[in-house]
Amino acid sequence: MKTVQFTKTLHENPAKALFFEYQTGQYVRTDYHITEIKNVNFDTVDCGGIRNQWSEVHVQLWENEIPEPAHAVDSGKAMKIFDVVNRVRETYPDAEIKFEYGNATFPTAVLPVHNIKDTGNALIVQLIADQTTCKAKDRATTPEEKAAACCGPSVATKPKLSMASIQEAGSCAPGSGCC
Repeated sequence: MKTVQFTKTLHENPAKALFFEYQTGQYVRTDYHITEIKNVNFDTVDCGGIRNQWSEVHVQLWENEIPEPAHAVDSGKAMKIFDVVNRVRETYPDAEIKFEYGNATFPTAVLPVHNIKDTGNALIVQLIADQTTCKAKDRATTPEEKAAACCGPSVATKPKLSMASIQEAGSCAPGSGCC
């Protein structure tokens, strides 16, 4: 979801409770805080030697160690936080928005928006776990290109790795079967 879509949803639904579901049936505590809104710029080189650049917006959600029953963030309050940030510097409107969250039982992760569910009196932002990918394989258009795209031969033709072979090699040297 783009940042502009998220803020438009907040703007169109003033004063609705705003909840975040970080895993199916698991919710950020209702007394969370929005502590930062970050413009994040990525400049990477993938295993195929191609440079990739993109931007995202990360919104950090935080729970105080001591619960705050009188504290709640609704859609209006969240929009005010975006307004404060945008007065200092513009939040990238066309960048993907993701949420940083973690607690004692869920490791901190950056989670994209899967869906926003409107229950009538609340918005539930349903987050999903992000997956890693191989951009070289993603760019490939044929099975042969996909097989050769990342680290040489396909997995089916790579030798099986064992702890002993890794220790013997001392590192992932060319031809050792690992990237």
